[in-house]
Amino acid sequence: MDLLILNLLVFASAAVQSGTKTKSSRPKDFVTSKADRMELLLLDRELISNLVQYTEELQNKVHVLQRFSMAMSIPLEAAKGREEEYLSNPLHSFRLIRHMHEDWRQLEKFMRQPGGQDQINFLKEKTMELASREDAEDATEAIYRIVRTYDVQPAHLVEGLIDGVQYNGSISAIDCFSLGTLHFQWGEYDKAAQFLSFSLEMVEPEYYSVYDVLGFASSEVFMLLARCLVEMDLEDDARTTLMAHPTLADHSERLLTLYTNTRHVQVSEELKPDLTEGFKKICRSSHQNKPSRLHCRYNATTTPFLRLAPLRMEELSLHPYIVVYHNVVSDAEIAELERVAEPLLVRAEFGDMNMNLKYKVRTALGAWIPDYVSGLPVVQRVLRRIHDMTGLIMTDHQFLQLIKYGFGGHYDLHFDYFNSTQPITQAMGDRMATVLFYLNDARHGGATVFSHLQLKVPSERGKVLCWYNMRGETHDLDMQTEHGACPVIDGTKTVLSCWIHEWDQMFIQPTYVPGNRTFFNELFNEFEG
Repeated sequence: MDLLILNLLVFASAAVQSGTKTKSSRPKDFVTSKADRMELLLLDRELISNLVQYTEELQNKVHVLQRFSMAMSIPLEAAKGREEEYLSNPLHSFRLIRHMHEDWRQLEKFMRQPGGQDQINFLKEKTMELASREDAEDATEAIYRIVRTYDVQPAHLVEGLIDGVQYNGSISAIDCFSLGTLHFQWGEYDKAAQFLSFSLEMVEPEYYSVYDVLGFASSEVFMLLARCLVEMDLEDDARTTLMAHPTLADHSERLLTLYTNTRHVQVSEELKPDLTEGFKKICRSSHQNKPSRLHCRYNATTTPFLRLAPLRMEELSLHPYIVVYHNVVSDAEIAELERVAEPLLVRAEFGDMNMNLKYKVRTALGAWIPDYVSGLPVVQRVLRRIHDMTGLIMTDHQFLQLIKYGFGGHYDLHFDYFNSTQPITQAMGDRMATVLFYLNDARHGGATVFSHLQLKVPSERGKVLCWYNMRGETHDLDMQTEHGACPVIDGTKTVLSCWIHEWDQMFIQPTYVPGNRTFFNELFNEFEG
């Protein structure tokens, strides 16, 4: 009965939260959430249908005006060349006077009527559901992370070729301009110039009127390209670029002087993703893990239960100890975990960083599994399996977080341990081990990489990655555990993370001596004093 009540409470809470999400003004995350992007796609179709209706309304009005013009031209054609004879006819005179009194005034009223007002009002109502400026910037930065991590050349991106995979899609001239602008702002002038050049090449003359409506002016592309060339100390090329545009040619020298005297100041390095060369190389499809003498085997010894149902284990590293377990969670369990966490997803943060920075380190949605859910059978089964895989004690207050990465979603290189005095480390100790459940297949990209080990672990559904963040009996922090999540290219990546803290394991894996850790050194000095 208690379990039934708990289930009902969870379902009710999820329903309430779902309803709250629908009615609240919380912005959607179009980059990370495929469901939100699906809503955006459906809205785009709806708006295009509305635009078609609008054009039909305008065309109907034009047709009425054309028919009016044709009808009014008939008497004039009949009077042409014989006006005096035509006007001597009383019927013609009556018709002309009445027509000139009534018809043109009625036509003026008709012409003043706003055509397609219903469609205009519909578009106004839907503007609140459109992607925001922040959404567009996030999407541009997501593509930037893919381009930089996987060394995608602008020519290949335009053709849809990413990290050796040919995608059935391309980007537009305006898309190239957005990417060129971002690269320029971040001080990567060579790549910016390449994207801007492609933007100019992709401009289609028959769409000039469309570009004008969209506020896309070729002069802006030429000027930004010239600024890139000046920043690259290619002033002659910049002059040639400005001279090639008819409206900029007369102002080319003045613009060159302006660009030379006011050099561009790129954004702070802290606002850029920390994509180190080593991290990027491991992420790419060309990287292959080094062959090792480690083995795959069935683990039947960690707990007594595994004697009955051993788990298939693959050793990846002994120092630090990293293993992968295969086929640990079922499709039904994955679906249940996602159902519980989905209403709770919010943009994942990273530590106590500046608000502008905390979303740059990890670009994903996250949901902490709350205490009132921890009693669900699926959560209890997950905790039991973690115990079976690690042999460590699992409690009801164990921290579980579901994390969902969208296209370009990544996590900079980092350590899972805190190595600092914080309320959580004082209460529970630091994170001694990490267990990562992969809940889906990331079709391209999204691997977990350990930079010092040159090790890449792809995201495969049902697989679990386990490692220790500390060493042996001293619990010294293991610097070799630095890891990150490669940007997702195709699809999404969903994982469930569990961090196991020290205090619960003090009788299983005790610490005997202080090591290289700030927190423990502080405690040791305090006790010694």
